[in-house]
Amino acid sequence: MWNYLFRLWSAFSQFLNVLLLNGHPNESISGRCYREPWPCSERVVNLLFRWQSSSHCKGAFMSDLRWAKSYIDESARRDLE
Repeated sequence: MWNYLFRLWSAFSQFLNVLLLNGHPNESISGRCYREPWPCSERVVNLLFRWQSSSHCKGAFMSDLRWAKSYIDESARRDLE
């Protein structure tokens, strides 16, 4: 159940990134705050997720990168078969 809610929240963040910020559809707002960088926005988002032990935005960015890499690796593996 928690995995489903996490994915739903992630999809909503990606949707808002596209709708409000004209961003990439596979990037979360948090990850984008770290990548751009948007220091004021990053501080606000990190404050909203302050219960996390590390920087939320950096973690979201790294998660976006891991997902992209796994997608590329899987696509390449299928193309080689």
